[in-house]
Amino acid sequence: MAIRDTAALQAGDAPSPERRRTLRTVAALAAAPLTALWPGRAAWAHHGWSGFDTSRLTYIAGRVSSAGTWGNPHSLFDLALDAELPARMPDLAIPKELQHPEDSSRVRAAPAYRGPHRGLQIIIAPPAWSGPWGLARALKVGERVQAVGYVNRSDDHLFRPVVFWWGDEAVPVNQVLGNTLPVRAPLPR
Repeated sequence: MAIRDTAALQAGDAPSPERRRTLRTVAALAAAPLTALWPGRAAWAHHGWSGFDTSRLTYIAGRVSSAGTWGNPHSLFDLALDAELPARMPDLAIPKELQHPEDSSRVRAAPAYRGPHRGLQIIIAPPAWSGPWGLARALKVGERVQAVGYVNRSDDHLFRPVVFWWGDEAVPVNQVLGNTLPVRAPLPR
């Protein structure tokens, strides 16, 4: 199988889905020793917070508008934003990992999205991370989602939550490793 995939790569064809999964697994295992040597850097590099405007958190809310993809390394879906958003994040339960006052105050103070788009693509952690938070399945088209997170620096259609709430019950799902925000930017005025 490896020889066939190698020949396919040399011919310019993409590797099979099985081969891509194997390559991702090998890459993750190869990166594991780096985590031990420099844990913050490995997590930061993998999760790509540097590609997002971490200088300000933003609140969004709306309904899932696409089936998206549910899997590794991240899940993606489209969100049709509510026509009107409150000025700031409403009173929602904050996951215990983000309840330190330096984090929860920033999440609660997140101003509503005022960008040009009526919909955003949302990138969340893979199912293995979201499952223990109660989301062990793909979100369904039409389901309610609220989130606080960051807009991508180079693609302002892409949004990465630090926390999101799904369903009519607003079930919280933590999206950060460790117990702090990736960046504790100044509080909005």
